Amino acid sequence: MFVSTNTKTTPASSRRRHNARTGAKKVLPRLPSVLVLSHSHPKLTRGGAEIAAYTMFGELKKKGAKTWFLGCAGAASESRLGASLTQPYGADDYVYHPNAPFDYFKFANPDVKFPKTIEELVAELQPDIVHAHHYVRFGVEMFSAIRRGWPKAKIVLTLHEYLAICHHHGQMMKARSLQRCEKESYADCSACFPELGKRDFFLRKRYLQMFLEDVDLFISPSSFLVDRYVAWGLPATKLVVLENMLPRPVTTMLKADTDNSKIFTKQTLKTNAGNTPLKRTIRFGFFGQMSPFKGVTVLIDAARQLEKLKIDNVTIEIFGDYSAQAPEFQKIVIEALDKAGSNVIYHGSYDNADVNRLMRKVDAMIIPSIWWENSPVVIQEAFMNGLPVICSNIGGMAEKVTHGVNGLHFEVNSPMSLATTLAALAEDPSRLDILKKGVRPPQETNVLLEKILQLYSLI
Repeated sequence: MFVSTNTKTTPASSRRRHNARTGAKKVLPRLPSVLVLSHSHPKLTRGGAEIAAYTMFGELKKKGAKTWFLGCAGAASESRLGASLTQPYGADDYVYHPNAPFDYFKFANPDVKFPKTIEELVAELQPDIVHAHHYVRFGVEMFSAIRRGWPKAKIVLTLHEYLAICHHHGQMMKARSLQRCEKESYADCSACFPELGKRDFFLRKRYLQMFLEDVDLFISPSSFLVDRYVAWGLPATKLVVLENMLPRPVTTMLKADTDNSKIFTKQTLKTNAGNTPLKRTIRFGFFGQMSPFKGVTVLIDAARQLEKLKIDNVTIEIFGDYSAQAPEFQKIVIEALDKAGSNVIYHGSYDNADVNRLMRKVDAMIIPSIWWENSPVVIQEAFMNGLPVICSNIGGMAEKVTHGVNGLHFEVNSPMSLATTLAALAEDPSRLDILKKGVRPPQETNVLLEKILQLYSLI
């Protein structure tokens, strides 16, 4: 535990009496020094893991802890004249530049320079804690290298998905049918990847587990993810559940916008020719990646079902980008958007810095993902902005959203189930108001930071 050594032999009651008599200052526990790692840098990419990692880095520094950040550049072509580490963003902010293509099968880093690089870095910094938010691009061998370079460091790993369990992008979905896998299976894995046999997947698992043994504590944002990793073989005694940090909201972001008010004003009342109020317009929002696993086509199909049901007081606003997806999926999305009715508005990509402002323009969030998810950042963002969440009834989504309290569940991968859920809210918008009252903001960053520090002290 990180405590001052001069408090170990004196009873707490005696110390308090002594301090009261002498006016001595209270001795506070020493903050640990922490090296935070992420597979990318938020100034390069803005995924949930790198945002959570960099937020932790910033909050630890504000707290007064000696803290460093190590992000990672992309492909080997981005390496700078053979330099493994650079510091383009500050003295305590490092970027690792790989010098070899990464092995995404067993998450091995063939860069011959990296083991020495990370060993020398931790030996120089001598952190109490090395907290990794990923091992992609660094390689799982990194944990053993850290042990060699600075044996006194305790190693923490935050798990963000099922990459160690599933070779198919860590989604636990079959590569061809996109059916969800309840658990790993060497036979099923080799069926997804016929070029690899059951023996390959057996050896892959043992390779990963061997290096993960060097990790002292695993943090997961959801109990669902914990259960999956315990079933896979990680020791339950090393796993704890703690939500990821989000950047502190900027107050100006949370104020209602006046721009484009004719387009976005909430709870617009439709009227008929006699000026009799009809049902108010409800705007549902989709925010995030438009990948095959995020269910955007489920959402668009549900919108078409609403048109068939003649539900005319609902609009679905899509904020996201599909340009980085495979060409065949881009074609699917483009065709779906072309066929979408007038109740779908596609806004395209957005800057993450604008997410709060944009979310305040919709009435509820829709998360139609067809994979298990873990703890989507968009749920925390929605709750931060007072929005109920309508989500698929599986995985970390169903864990984070309580049906009938702060949102609703619908049958995963079922446009009709989603359409029926939205139609019921359109018919009776007061149900949405009840759900909004059930929304609670996510835990504050300072509370999460104290919990992390407490976990560090127990390792």
